[in-house]
Amino acid sequence: MDFFALAEHVAETLDIGPGTRVFEVDCGDGAFLVPLHQNGYIVGGIDADREAIERATASMPGGLFQVGTASALDPAVPWDVVICRSLGTAADLDHARGLLARMFAKATHAIAVLHVSDARRQWMLHALAEIGANAIQFETSTSDSNAVDVFARV
Repeated sequence: MDFFALAEHVAETLDIGPGTRVFEVDCGDGAFLVPLHQNGYIVGGIDADREAIERATASMPGGLFQVGTASALDPAVPWDVVICRSLGTAADLDHARGLLARMFAKATHAIAVLHVSDARRQWMLHALAEIGANAIQFETSTSDSNAVDVFARV
């Protein structure tokens, strides 16, 4: 996957630039965040894999990474943008709805949920409307024509 192109697309879609604080849920080794970090964004994330978080921390000095599950996402610590690339595959929709609500509470500008099955489009629209999202935008995913990327303003 071309994370540089994806990160650039997300930044353009959300109208953000260097200095913006971008947090990724289930960030793994931070590969998606690297191009943002290299372009002056403040990055951070959470992932349950300790070794992946160690790699993210090593590759992005100054990044704010923590070991933990997505359900441990703390909305009390705000970030401008919160992104998740794993929510679209969640089997438990109640859990996914809770995570979406925590992402929305944590974000001060926007959220992005990348690579959501197109079959979940209506569910996602309903869930976002319930939590008060504005300017909800669906785009065909850059990596899969049967999936969508979802953007919403806080």
